[in-house]
Amino acid sequence: MANANMDNDKRAEKISRILGLKGNDTDTEYYRVADVLTDLRHYCDKNGIDFDDEADMAVTYYDSEREEELYTKSQ
Repeated sequence: MANANMDNDKRAEKISRILGLKGNDTDTEYYRVADVLTDLRHYCDKNGIDFDDEADMAVTYYDSEREEELYTKSQ
């Protein structure tokens, strides 16, 4: 699971910093989230990782992190 010391805004900032996602498509920056997902699928194929299992796990992590955020904000 993702870093428990990080809130969801920081998680989003981290991915933006790492991936770019600023409208550029270069060797070091992605243009769209779809481009990232496509390349991740290629990476999984090449390395024998089940992309769909990883995507399912990502949904589980996301739901857990959102629930934690909503709970924390309601306190």
